[in-house]
Amino acid sequence: MENPSRTRLLDAALELLGRSGAADLTVRATQDAAGLPHGSVRHHFGDRAGMVAALFDHLAQREGVPVQGGAADALEHWLGPGRTLTLARYELFLLAARDPTLRAPLVRARERFVAAAAERVGFAAAPAVVAALDGLVLDALVRGEHDPDQLRAAVAQILGTA
Repeated sequence: MENPSRTRLLDAALELLGRSGAADLTVRATQDAAGLPHGSVRHHFGDRAGMVAALFDHLAQREGVPVQGGAADALEHWLGPGRTLTLARYELFLLAARDPTLRAPLVRARERFVAAAAERVGFAAAPAVVAALDGLVLDALVRGEHDPDQLRAAVAQILGTA
């Protein structure tokens, strides 16, 4: 069973990443946001790098909770109520792109996410579908808006159901 203090730290770190970006993800800010004493990150993760590495698996667990409906509903969730977590995911991608020590945890977590998607769309197509959905999400985040009907049409095209 997951340690509640450890989970609070990881949830707080994801929230900080999604709201403020990687530059503001400090040990002190994470502990303060989690409402835990200083030294908590060191106790559970060793240091900031250990905490960041643990975030990949934690994010995969959080994203593994199925969104009701199909891929278009998932996109709407990622851009709406799940927006902060979505932004945290892309911040982690960028951290892993710059730091080779974070690539393995990202790839491992990403493979779990793709495997979950494979159950819905078929194994061979899952990596391409996930990459295409990532592109749609990033585009909508950058534009700051999204049209649910356009998202549904794009998803239908990606899935070959249009």
